[in-house]
Amino acid sequence: MNMVATPDSGDVTGILTITDITEQIVSDWILHRLSVTGNDFVVDVDLLRDRFTVVSSNDVTGYIPPHTGCHSKWVEHTLATRIAPKDKDHYKNGLDPMRMIKRLQKEDSYTFSFSIIDENGEMWTKNMTVFAVDLRLGRVCLFRTDITESIREQQGLLNMMAYTFELMGFINVRSERLTLYTRQTVLENLPPHRVDKYDEHVDRFISYYGLDEGVGDTQRQFKLKTLLHQLAEKPAGFDFVLPYQVEGETRYKQINVLWGDENHRTICLVRADVTDMLAAERATKKALEQALVAAKEDSLAKSDFLSAMSHDIRTPMNAIMGMTALAVAHMDDPERVADCLKKISISSKHLLSLINDILDMSKIERSKITLNRTKISLSDLLEQLSAMMGPQARAAGISLAFETSRIRHGAFYGDMLRLNQILINLLSNAIKFTPEGGRVDVLVEELSLEDERCTARYRFSVRDSGIGISESDLMHIFEPFTRSRGAERIEGTGLGLSVTKGLVDRMGGEIAVESEPGKGSTFYVELSFETVQDETADAGKRRYLSKAAPRCLAGRRFLVAEDNAINSEILCELLKMDGAETVVTNDGAQVVHAFQQAAPGTFDAVLMDIQMPVMNGYEATRSIRELQRPDAGTIPIIAMTANAFAEDVQASLQAGMNAHVAKPIDMTVLRDTLLRALDGGER
Repeated sequence: MNMVATPDSGDVTGILTITDITEQIVSDWILHRLSVTGNDFVVDVDLLRDRFTVVSSNDVTGYIPPHTGCHSKWVEHTLATRIAPKDKDHYKNGLDPMRMIKRLQKEDSYTFSFSIIDENGEMWTKNMTVFAVDLRLGRVCLFRTDITESIREQQGLLNMMAYTFELMGFINVRSERLTLYTRQTVLENLPPHRVDKYDEHVDRFISYYGLDEGVGDTQRQFKLKTLLHQLAEKPAGFDFVLPYQVEGETRYKQINVLWGDENHRTICLVRADVTDMLAAERATKKALEQALVAAKEDSLAKSDFLSAMSHDIRTPMNAIMGMTALAVAHMDDPERVADCLKKISISSKHLLSLINDILDMSKIERSKITLNRTKISLSDLLEQLSAMMGPQARAAGISLAFETSRIRHGAFYGDMLRLNQILINLLSNAIKFTPEGGRVDVLVEELSLEDERCTARYRFSVRDSGIGISESDLMHIFEPFTRSRGAERIEGTGLGLSVTKGLVDRMGGEIAVESEPGKGSTFYVELSFETVQDETADAGKRRYLSKAAPRCLAGRRFLVAEDNAINSEILCELLKMDGAETVVTNDGAQVVHAFQQAAPGTFDAVLMDIQMPVMNGYEATRSIRELQRPDAGTIPIIAMTANAFAEDVQASLQAGMNAHVAKPIDMTVLRDTLLRALDGGER
């Protein structure tokens, strides 16, 4: 009301002005209500007049409505040009005037999501929030926000989870609404499944779990009240596993339950298939159980083995100690002393064979066996075997025969030491387990020429007429630490065949056995070797095997490197018996010095220990070979060491030595080795 005075009369006139401020009030109310920023646009809609007015806009997609216009036409235009096909119905229903009024009469506001496609074909995700301004006037407000980035992040997370979990559910604790994502809905970008009143749908949810028993317990597990109670006790979450029927097959599903938000308003359920994992765990558990049983069996077998070894090692040791005591007690009876010494020698060799078997088995188990490559004459090999095993067979009253068949290549390249070891083990067993009056036959056959590289395959067969092997023992015949029950009264480690098989395997061959109790056994070994093309060079090679005459080393003078006084005394006395003279040094440095100070030709050979103080045998040999004197490169140097494995032999040769003789010293082997070296034999 404005009061106006008339100038002439002085009368006062009241002028009443009435202005419609609805639009301003609505706009102010909207701006007051929207305290958030980042909206694409804010629209005031008059549903009674089907009109809209844009209050503010900031559309990052470049698509904004005109400042004012018809609401229904704008919705239709947007549906036709921008809304993604999968969201058209959802968008239309969300902005239908009648539906808007009904929903807003029940709730103050509501929000729905949809996707639009811009002019470049890129997809954007939006949230449209609708709230009432004044329904008496038909006035509502719409504001749209962009949620593309957050949706993409969520989608990426869902995609990642979809490859880990096959189902994810979110329960709104207040509304009890379940939103369910399957792997298909996530990967194909489909809308999730939504269920109101979660507890009412639990029965349907667990119907897929084919449970004949315990259905009630499963229902309780899935009830919202139970889930909340469990989460209260275990805030970090919990899980349980249930069977699940899929096309007649039972699978196992793990349900993980955890809080979906910090305010504990959402419960998250994820399901993963753990059938394969459980099967793997069961398989691992079974394997561990089997391994435990095997370990116990191995432990028992090794205990039995050690018990047998204790007996078998003590037996020859008892003989050695006993016979030594008897020899000392009968020093005045030469025949009695000679008999004792003979038995001491036999027991010593038996004890050495036991030790060799144990050490070889240890090397094989640790894959430490190395192979050498030397020329092997088949005739020489069989002659040596006959020379070594013939006396043992004759002493046992057994006939031993060697035979060859279809041999086209009489020489080949291989590891003579290991091949001998294989055949000696088989022959020793055959003689050991064959009663007096029986026979042992060895047959060597050349099977075929395997390839163009001249590799021939040989079969070595060792047949005996002995006690045979039972079928149950045949199954374990090549296993270490096991012995046949029929061999309990026969001395041995039970490792001979294990060592043999390990060597055959290392050489790339095959070993097999045929046997029948009471009728004997036949062992077959097949090995491939590179053949020697020019065999004439080996034909005239001189053989010394135990044919040397007494005092065959008379006039020879040897330089001995040995740090053990007893060993050096034994060696010097044995060489003295063959007519040789010796000069002893105690370490590698001394032997180099003694050789360097002596005139050339003073010594005929050097007998070199390996493990010595100051300078070992390898270093001493290399030092001698490097001396600037005429005999430094030609004097025979023989390794005499307890390092008796094949790699030790190879190391000796690489250091510049001519040959290798293992301790304990076999005088026959030492004598033959020295004669071969002194005669200019090959290094």
